[in-house]
Amino acid sequence: MKVVIVGGGMVGMTLAHLLRRRGLEPTIIERMPAGFYQPRGYMLGFQGYESLQEVGVYDEVRDAGRPIAPREGQPPIAVAVRFGALIEALQRDLPMENELTVKELITDEIGRVTGVVAEPTPEEVLRGAAGPTSAAGSLQTAVPGTVKGDRPAGEIRFEADLVVACDGVRSPIRDMAGLSAEIDPLPEAALSFYSPKQADTSFAMAYMSDGGHIGMLSWYEGSAGWRSCARVGAEAALDVTVDQIKEMWTRLLPESASAVEGVTSMDQVRYSEPALLRCPEWWKPGIVLIGDAAHFFGPETGVSSGIGLGDAHALAEAIRQNPNDADAACHMYQTWREPVVRPYEATDPGRQRILVSGQVEPRPEERWPPED
Repeated sequence: MKVVIVGGGMVGMTLAHLLRRRGLEPTIIERMPAGFYQPRGYMLGFQGYESLQEVGVYDEVRDAGRPIAPREGQPPIAVAVRFGALIEALQRDLPMENELTVKELITDEIGRVTGVVAEPTPEEVLRGAAGPTSAAGSLQTAVPGTVKGDRPAGEIRFEADLVVACDGVRSPIRDMAGLSAEIDPLPEAALSFYSPKQADTSFAMAYMSDGGHIGMLSWYEGSAGWRSCARVGAEAALDVTVDQIKEMWTRLLPESASAVEGVTSMDQVRYSEPALLRCPEWWKPGIVLIGDAAHFFGPETGVSSGIGLGDAHALAEAIRQNPNDADAACHMYQTWREPVVRPYEATDPGRQRILVSGQVEPRPEERWPPED
């Protein structure tokens, strides 16, 4: 089976490794430069262990991180680790078509997807990925580039028996295929930090009076934290000082005190407005969605990436069992994964929380941005 994977993040790379172990040579198309990723903290949940064990990188990633809720004689519930440790391990020795953006799907006379058309990623996008790297920088070059020097100029067509979309929550490939998505913005925004300082514990989380939450992860080389806040926009949320960020986090989550000591610049703090994602159908003839292109959960669940890695494992095995029938493989994949994924979608705290940000006024000391 000729497989084209659109999206070279952790899920796309994991799928590629798993398919190669099953005798296939998939093509990975990634719009960003080789080695690019956003530095951040990462919680690898137990749902992703089996996939990474088969790829052969689980021990390396586990040893680079700190266990969350360790259990004697059993694997931990999760591992807190630098995101780059996972990306660097997966990128190693994996061919990839970098700096290409898919612009359209190829379909046959009955509407089946039979490939993609890609073109070089616009220079302004690539320039946005370039620049110096810091603890909270936008670019980390982990692996030498693998862009092919003999690539033809202009558009390139990639034929496929199956196109796999793992290009994120706002998946352009999903939209091109006409697969519907239910995107539900969370009622609250998220504030986060990235620090080179290690905290005393690998994980801490607490709820606030309005149902919002604040938490922190820490691994051997650093820490990251997050909290919910009002959807006021980045300009208002970040119009504060570093000292105000540190004081707030330490007061509301004392376990984070040593971690936020490493926050020395507002460049290490980010504001976002996350959304939940659910897709009623994950495939149609010739194309399938996995990972964040198919489902995305709120930050309280901590399962989005682990579920995505499980998707990759299930799809690779479904393809192995149906080597000459992409539709049968996709049907098997959805049959296997729905009992796993749908309960998480139905019970996501972002949808089920008793108190929701905006319905109850937070205590003055919990409000963000702080009052003058």
